[in-house]
Amino acid sequence: MKNMAKPILACDIGGTRIKLGLVRNNRLLAQAEIDAAARSGLALALERIARAAGPLCRKAGVKTSELSGFGLSFPGIIKTRREKILSTPAGKFDDAKYLDVPRIVKNLLGLPTRICNDANAALAGEWLWGAARNYRSAVMMTLGTGIGASAIIEGVPLRGQHGQAGSLGGHLTANLNGQICPCGNIGCAETEASTWALPGHARRYPGFQKSRLARVKNLDYAAVFRVAAKGDRVAIELRNRAIHVWSVALVNLIHAYDPEIVVIGGGIMRSADLILPRVRRYVTKHAWTPWGKVIIKPAELGNTAGMLGVASLFAET
Repeated sequence: MKNMAKPILACDIGGTRIKLGLVRNNRLLAQAEIDAAARSGLALALERIARAAGPLCRKAGVKTSELSGFGLSFPGIIKTRREKILSTPAGKFDDAKYLDVPRIVKNLLGLPTRICNDANAALAGEWLWGAARNYRSAVMMTLGTGIGASAIIEGVPLRGQHGQAGSLGGHLTANLNGQICPCGNIGCAETEASTWALPGHARRYPGFQKSRLARVKNLDYAAVFRVAAKGDRVAIELRNRAIHVWSVALVNLIHAYDPEIVVIGGGIMRSADLILPRVRRYVTKHAWTPWGKVIIKPAELGNTAGMLGVASLFAET
């Protein structure tokens, strides 16, 4: 991989926050966050990102004229080498599918653009500098607002004909009798156990109104794990159900891609001490790997993986 002599403005789009960073020679010089305002669309978000570029450069002691590219990590299917967004999260950045993002960025910042699916960007970062470094074949599953996945096989990032290969781990079926997912499938892992789906599952759960969770203002998995630790029955059952779904999805990913290592990342992994032992036990019991055990590790780079990963696209040989 070539060194990046000039810094890249890297942007990791999330459902609620947008992370910005300046990356040079595989090192994050400075970073910042802004609100996603996802329902207002990507076009407006790009304008806000452009306005944030100046202060970020000043923070890093870099001139905006020194920037050499704009890397966008986005939660959707991306047409490989076309920098075209093909899908968006339900109700968020709905305009993205119709935008010529490279043209907009060129007008706003004068920079060339590379776009990458967010899970693919995160695995690229972890594979180059994090938990998956020194492995030839790796899979990543990200647990957060949604569930993402990515695969690198024999050193080659898996993309497929339309850019979606390896990235739809959240849409592997985990429950044949489950809810209909926004993607059209039934019982997707993401529909069964992601943060966006959790409030609906919790409120339908028997006994929820008497649970401490009913009084939680922000009902996410951090709250579920916290309340479960206090012995709340509903929280414990929701926690255990989610870990089971994530484990099932992981076995499917292992069967599909035959990795040496699986990296699990995302905000939910703040509870890795509870999640990982259970996931490892389930995978050991249910994954068909006659050659041995898949290594399962937590991500190491946290919120910086996506920015480092998308910036690396500018250094590909």
